[in-house]
Amino acid sequence: MFLASKWQTCRQTSRRAYSQAIAGFSALGKSMLWLGSAQFSGRLVRVVSSILLARIFTPEIFGQVAIIVTSFELICTLTRRITSVTLIRMNDEDFAKHLSSANWVNIIVCVFALLLMVIVGFGLVYYYQMPSLLWPMIVMSASFLLLPLGMNYATLNLRNNNMRIVGRANLWQTISDGVLTALLAIAGMGIWAVIIPKVLVIFVWIAVHRYQNPLPSHGNAKRKFQTGYSAAKFNTAKSQCTMLLRTGVPVVLSDVVIALRQHIDYLLIGYFLGLEALGVYFFVYNISLGISLGLVNSFGTAFYSYICSHSKSKLQALKPENTQDCQRRKFINSSFAIMAVTSVIIISQTALAPWYVPFIYGDKWLATDALSLFTFLCLSGLTRPLAEAASQLLLANNLGKLNLKINLFLTATLAAAIIVGAQISTLAVAQAVMLCCLTLMPAVFYFSYNKVFRTNAHLSIGESL
Repeated sequence: MFLASKWQTCRQTSRRAYSQAIAGFSALGKSMLWLGSAQFSGRLVRVVSSILLARIFTPEIFGQVAIIVTSFELICTLTRRITSVTLIRMNDEDFAKHLSSANWVNIIVCVFALLLMVIVGFGLVYYYQMPSLLWPMIVMSASFLLLPLGMNYATLNLRNNNMRIVGRANLWQTISDGVLTALLAIAGMGIWAVIIPKVLVIFVWIAVHRYQNPLPSHGNAKRKFQTGYSAAKFNTAKSQCTMLLRTGVPVVLSDVVIALRQHIDYLLIGYFLGLEALGVYFFVYNISLGISLGLVNSFGTAFYSYICSHSKSKLQALKPENTQDCQRRKFINSSFAIMAVTSVIIISQTALAPWYVPFIYGDKWLATDALSLFTFLCLSGLTRPLAEAASQLLLANNLGKLNLKINLFLTATLAAAIIVGAQISTLAVAQAVMLCCLTLMPAVFYFSYNKVFRTNAHLSIGESL
């Protein structure tokens, strides 16, 4: 009787734990559904746009677009999570208290990003001896002045796991960008067909995030207009801004390093092989990894909010080891799920590449190494979700400095491999990228898992599945 009772208790506990895991994973699944479908739909629009651009633009123009967009993406990384990574983890009261300070931090960082973009523009003009690069860089930098209008609202949606709205904002932004780019390219606007839409679509992103999404107000907000801003209030705001920067800067630096790792091949190919070779590589990179990387980025956005949700839920009442075990199950199940999805896409793309690359994009790209580049870059995407999952896990457990060190190592190793490959050809660069991704990223995944869950080392990965 005792053994039967004990067995029944174990079965009930297992079922309850399994039900909690399934319920939690279904929440991430819904988030991924909205973000992933938005990314997939947006990528289809970009594919149509890229088909048109491939038949209008030369590789040299693609090279100019690549260096401008890459510079913007790297600098924009400074602004994306400077405050949101801290606000998402706060309780409701602290979140409302820090919104005003977060807005000021966003404005300051965005102005800094604008100035940095202009300085980089002058540097690129000097290096490539192409004055035509300057004004597109300046116009792109204007986007940073618009971002603070929607950053707190986007953070609120992420914090509340409103991934349907986040996905909708990304989708309509991407659709607007693709349609405007195609129309302006047909109108003969040249490189401006890419630059102008990327500024205008920021208004779409802002509008979607702000629509029927009021920010919570702090209880003392009404008294600000009556009492003015005393020294105490100024000191409070200053301490809040300092706290947001102190916790946000390590995360932003990690994000910058990750972005640099994702774009380091563009920068080094442009430096060693010139803008025409960069144009071919940039074109192939986007058509080969566009869809899978879009899903990986969506996974990272949803996964951070999902894995942080245990700190704001009923799981706070559980023992620390049970909370960690729940997080471990989330991590393993989610990582393998995104790997399964992206692997199917990547393998299908690689198998069909010899048929659809020349058919859709034109025979002129076959005169280059586009088809071989496509294959190697596609295969490099197989393990990229593992690095993304590991990074978000470390950030969710306040291991931002370790995450920064790991990504510095990955970026340095990848840069060294690309520099060696660039001495040979763009094809050698793609092979170097593939080898680094397939070997280093699973190792980072395994290391991060052991670092966070080493107290539960007796539980194997197989037990969580």
